[in-house]
Amino acid sequence: MGGGYGLNALQFLIGILVDLYALVLVLRFMLQAVRADYYNPVAQFVVQVTSPVLKPMRRVLPSSGRYDTSAAVAVLLVMLLKLLLYRAVSVPNTIIAGYAVGIEHIWFGGLAWLAVVDAITLVINVWFFAVLIRAVLSWISPGGYNPIAEVLDRITDPLLRPVRRVIPLVGGIDLSPLAVLIGLQVLKMLLVPPLLHLA
Repeated sequence: MGGGYGLNALQFLIGILVDLYALVLVLRFMLQAVRADYYNPVAQFVVQVTSPVLKPMRRVLPSSGRYDTSAAVAVLLVMLLKLLLYRAVSVPNTIIAGYAVGIEHIWFGGLAWLAVVDAITLVINVWFFAVLIRAVLSWISPGGYNPIAEVLDRITDPLLRPVRRVIPLVGGIDLSPLAVLIGLQVLKMLLVPPLLHLA
């Protein structure tokens, strides 16, 4: 019994540490893609935390225009590292987008594919929570400068802007965040299960 609790705690620790770093790498990719303000304190934090990993990788994988190739590859490698660590400590399965996936007997190529699906899920989740937090902040503290709100605006504008062209304001209320949140959840539900079956 105690060994199971210990394994669960170890899985949680590995998962949370790896996922947090993967989250910062995803933010690095997104911030460069939307050309966020480099001097924003949040952007500075993201750059400083990810540079030790990305600088050496850029010698082999230079950026492609606005897209940071090394950050994208680093996300995949970090997700794969998580699954390999799980295997090393005999964790039998992992959770991806709410689905339990057995990893004990999956070959390396299958684990690499699961890392891709895990990374896709993380990107969708980042967008989902960025839109959600932006919507909440717009109600709590509209106007004024907030470095977090500025980053969220830059990340979510590519999703919200097209929806706003279709959905007008209703009684002065912007329903585009709600539409995007629903769309992201539907996308995850339609996309992730078939991708998991390919592993």
